[in-house]
Amino acid sequence: MTFAEKFYSLRKEAGLSQEECAENIGVSRQAISRWEMGTATPDMQNLLAISKLFCVFNNPLVLTPIDNR
Repeated sequence: MTFAEKFYSLRKEAGLSQEECAENIGVSRQAISRWEMGTATPDMQNLLAISKLFCVFNNPLVLTPIDNR
């Protein structure tokens, strides 16, 4: 699962709109949209705000499984 998918899922589970989520994190609604589409990723400061908002650790949000080729 990608960061975009995890973030979208956390926001939906919390019942927040993109606008509400943006206000809580301190970014624009467009930033939330880009994160959910996977065209951008949050910086460390925003990752910490996301972790606090959704009560999750950073690692499960960011890390994706390693492809064992």
